[in-house]
Amino acid sequence: MAQWLVLIGLFTKTYGSSMPATLASLPIYLYFILLCRKLWLQPEKINEITFDPKVTLWAFIVLIDQLIVIGVSYAVTDHPDFTRGIMNSSVNTVAYFGNIFLIYYLTVVLLDSQMQILKFVQGTIRTFIGFTILVLLPQVVATVSPILNGWVNLIGRLFEAKHFGRDDFYSMGSYVTTLHRVNGLSSEASFLAVLLAVVFIPLILAAIRYNYSYFHNQVDRTKNKFYWLMLLASFFVLFFAKTTTGILVIIFAGLILLIRLDVKRRKQLLLLGILACCLLALIYFTVPYIQNLLNSFLFKKQGTSNRLGGTIGLMLTFLHFPITGVGDGFTSFYNFKFVPLSTINNWEYQNVFQKSGYPIQSIWGGWLAGYGLIGVGPTLLFVYHKCKQAVKIYQKIDTLKNSSLTLYQVLIESFFYSLFMLVVLALFTFSWADSIYLVIFFFYFVMIKFVGRQLQNEY
Repeated sequence: MAQWLVLIGLFTKTYGSSMPATLASLPIYLYFILLCRKLWLQPEKINEITFDPKVTLWAFIVLIDQLIVIGVSYAVTDHPDFTRGIMNSSVNTVAYFGNIFLIYYLTVVLLDSQMQILKFVQGTIRTFIGFTILVLLPQVVATVSPILNGWVNLIGRLFEAKHFGRDDFYSMGSYVTTLHRVNGLSSEASFLAVLLAVVFIPLILAAIRYNYSYFHNQVDRTKNKFYWLMLLASFFVLFFAKTTTGILVIIFAGLILLIRLDVKRRKQLLLLGILACCLLALIYFTVPYIQNLLNSFLFKKQGTSNRLGGTIGLMLTFLHFPITGVGDGFTSFYNFKFVPLSTINNWEYQNVFQKSGYPIQSIWGGWLAGYGLIGVGPTLLFVYHKCKQAVKIYQKIDTLKNSSLTLYQVLIESFFYSLFMLVVLALFTFSWADSIYLVIFFFYFVMIKFVGRQLQNEY
């Protein structure tokens, strides 16, 4: 069952605008079914569902804080229609916290051996391949030709997540056929870029770094081309997403390889990178389509003022409510209150934001403003301790020189790549509450805990 977790997480579309977002999408129900099935088949696994007193207490405090500040923010807002409503938001908050525990314990009971950890990784790689062939590459074609529009629109109608109040994004049947930008099953292109950067690309980069084959569970240089092909395919898709976030992901991935590869391969990659840049420059000046693409979507950004203004507004909101925050989903009122006036003279602000609310323009700003230090502080401390534990395990495996443990080094490397991508890209915006992000990081946390116990018992 572990191999299906990431695939399920891709389906983020909400069915029913009046329902709380967490309960209106498929993953929470499918994960619940998987957990029940696992416990039905192996009842003894229920003993592994234990509650850490500190984590449980902290989660309860944050939940109560959120419910209180949601009520306060709803009472003071002058545009309650810009929020999800007090009942909807409260239920969604409880459901999201429940989803956190659900996914964590699902990964705990499923990932109980190296075989299951491998199945998860192999399933994730297969999911990426299938996602690329069935969804992403047809969308790339749809950005330049209508030949596959029927298939792309069908996928869009069935599975594509959509922004509330932005029908202009999907008026031709799907995001891709309307805006000619690849978005996968996400509500916009930049969200897809973050999804690839956090969930899939780190596993590919780590495999390249170690010449490792997840399907043979060993170092295998002959299979290295397979992972290079997947990486290039992801870059190709990110280019046609036509978003700055996608270009940043390509740059970050390249820098990671330059830093982490051995000297010989680093020189080869640097040479290839220089040649690729020269080729891109040549194409830019000789192919009108590529020139127009780069000019329109990368070099001429229209939303910079809104991103800047929104980020400043969120940080000022945090400074006014540093401890408790104002409640997730209730930052719009405060954004309008604190946004610098110099950033509001643009079409999107006047015609979209003022009619449907000021969306979060920076995830870091949204976390701090929405949850305050009471929510963000302990989370950062928890992740810090996981990073320390991961480094110790990595170093211990390095001294043991045991090839059967190489998989864990590869996955720890991938964990840090994912974390780096998340931390940096959270300066921008994406659908961070999607279950797939919980799945991938709980996978890493459970894997680190499992390996730590194995090393303690056997070495």
